[in-house]
Amino acid sequence: MGYIESIIILFAVVDPIGNLPIFLDTTEHLGPTGSKKAFNAAVLVGMIVLLLFAFAGKQILSSVFGIGIEDVSIAGGVLLVIIAVDNLFGGKLARISSMKEPIGPYEIGSVPLGVPLLAGPGAMVTCLTIIQKAGPLAVLVAILSVFTLTWIMVLFIDPIHRFVGRLVSQVFSKVMSLFIAAIGIHMTLSGLTTFIHKL
Repeated sequence: MGYIESIIILFAVVDPIGNLPIFLDTTEHLGPTGSKKAFNAAVLVGMIVLLLFAFAGKQILSSVFGIGIEDVSIAGGVLLVIIAVDNLFGGKLARISSMKEPIGPYEIGSVPLGVPLLAGPGAMVTCLTIIQKAGPLAVLVAILSVFTLTWIMVLFIDPIHRFVGRLVSQVFSKVMSLFIAAIGIHMTLSGLTTFIHKL
């Protein structure tokens, strides 16, 4: 797994294009200034969470819970497939877009936009897989690249959404879900293979 492949895989899992309608729906009551604060908070929180999990997650899982990377690969692969199937049927959009509680932009940006929308379980497991297969520099480059692209997208979210449209965003999200499901199956099979070889 190279740098480009790592970036593409993480970009597909984070899915900033498919998440544009969710960002807009969740922050529409905040106004332009509040929405911008929420978007910036989401990108910053999501990036920090993934960086922390990528570089400390394996140690925490192994030392605290006694979980190996093959266990994470199997469980994470299954989780990615579930997330992909859920997204294909609109579950994520229906749940998160309804979370419009009267709270501040930084709170909304942190949860649910930053976590779990951008830095969800699927993205966390993907980062662990990248660091295992391609090394720490690859996952660092992937996270910084994906969240730089995401920040640019939310910076120009209104013109991008007008140009792309809700329908195209949703279609792109469904296509990415198929890609994510394939990644999940591959991760599960890879984890099972490693587990069987250890027997």
